[in-house]
Amino acid sequence: RKPELIDQLEAYYQAVFAPTGPSAAEFPPRDRALVALRVASFTGSGTVVAWYRDLALQHGADESVIAQVASGGDPETGSIALDAALIHTDLLTQHPVDATADDLAALKAAGLTPGAILALSQTVAFVSYQLRLVAGFRAIGELG
Repeated sequence: RKPELIDQLEAYYQAVFAPTGPSAAEFPPRDRALVALRVASFTGSGTVVAWYRDLALQHGADESVIAQVASGGDPETGSIALDAALIHTDLLTQHPVDATADDLAALKAAGLTPGAILALSQTVAFVSYQLRLVAGFRAIGELG
């Protein structure tokens, strides 16, 4: 009923998960999809989990890494930067009030650039918002 909102959300989704130029190089679409999968995994929303699992596969993520990320356990992806991003994702999704400047410093120490940290934050924020929309639509009976 709100086509402008739908268009804006689609544009935001494309900017986050199909980035171009330096943004794609700083925080690759594969890593963004894995972060999104991690956020979705904490909610138990099977549809959203499946969506981001498939997206991670499309961007070349290994099945074992996908399973490990989705499990919610300690990140061990083989990438120091991605592991740090997933630890930060856990913090932002489970205990955001506990986030401090030291947590940003840990991301930088793991090799994430300011642009990558921004992309990480945008990914977590978008998927969190998306999950709230899904929950709201389910609550009013718009989704199964």
